[in-house]
Amino acid sequence: MDKRAIALLLSVTIFLPGCMGDDAELIGTEFIDPPDAPDFSLFDQNGDLFTFSDHEGKVIVVAFIYTSCPDICLIISANMHYVKENLGSYSEDVVFVSVTIDPARDTIAHLSEWTEQMGYDWYHLTDSARALQDVYRDWNVVVDNAHIAASEPPSESLVRVAVLNPDNSSMIVDSHCQGPTLANCFESGSELMEFAMSNANISYAPNEGIIGDWQEDGNWTWGLHLWDSANESWTDAGTDDPGTLDVDSGAHMAWIASTANLSMAPLGEDCNGHGWIMGSGASAHCMCDDGYDRPANDWLSCIPEGNATDGNGEVDPHEQSLGEYEVGHSTVTYIIDKQLRKRVAYSGIYWDADNFLQDVITLSDE
Repeated sequence: MDKRAIALLLSVTIFLPGCMGDDAELIGTEFIDPPDAPDFSLFDQNGDLFTFSDHEGKVIVVAFIYTSCPDICLIISANMHYVKENLGSYSEDVVFVSVTIDPARDTIAHLSEWTEQMGYDWYHLTDSARALQDVYRDWNVVVDNAHIAASEPPSESLVRVAVLNPDNSSMIVDSHCQGPTLANCFESGSELMEFAMSNANISYAPNEGIIGDWQEDGNWTWGLHLWDSANESWTDAGTDDPGTLDVDSGAHMAWIASTANLSMAPLGEDCNGHGWIMGSGASAHCMCDDGYDRPANDWLSCIPEGNATDGNGEVDPHEQSLGEYEVGHSTVTYIIDKQLRKRVAYSGIYWDADNFLQDVITLSDE
């Protein structure tokens, strides 16, 4: 993944793993000379004002996340939930705080709904973009809004139109359902085709044999195909009139030139219908649904868990992107001591939640 695609970049701060800052022996990455944690006031998911300094005298766990994040932030939040649920008698001494980096989507109303759905009962904070920018600056967090916008999974209500030209070049157009239900995305296949082609600025006059830059010339013709998700292949629609076909959320269609190599046609569904593609080019990879994994050396597929084999040393592009997050992403989760100082930082996602829990307890005992 290009480093410009990293959603958060934590500026370099001097701290060393396992270093002894005060007298307490800590497991995580400890700040050598613990700096004061910057104060801020933001609104929580209930619309109440949260002021950081009001919690002096308690240990505070702070993370910067966003709810539409497909992977990193979900793991961090799950770890925070585990720690919170296992504090026992220390629970009254510790405050948990998640600050959004995506205020456009993470509104008070959305955070209220999301935290209830996830079962997370700690502070999730948001505010205006201007107010949050001050917090990001004070905490040395840089937000890449373009990456955040691109990291949301696509809607399940997408239907695909694919075209395979005589020279085996191809194109795909994904469109959101326009009908009232997923079972009635478009009134007919003709409406889908015209909607997709128009939005993509592709010439479309099937009655004249024109699709895109190609027109039937007597040596070849266009053929209408439907995606067979069970066999993961395109099959002849049995008609060249898309107006006779119903369109639900799984009714993907393709125009394929009779002289083209059918095996070169774009897939009707990404990730075998069990995920969505994150990234592009060499870094493109499937984000698989629960119960599915990427098979070895095929980052654009999703198969049932337990069926994947070793990848012969190849680097999974998603694992590679996680590595970059570990180095530069402020999935760094802070533990603030009772004097409101940054004492410990856990970087990335590959840390032991039990170690984190122990550090929280250690600081609570100070």
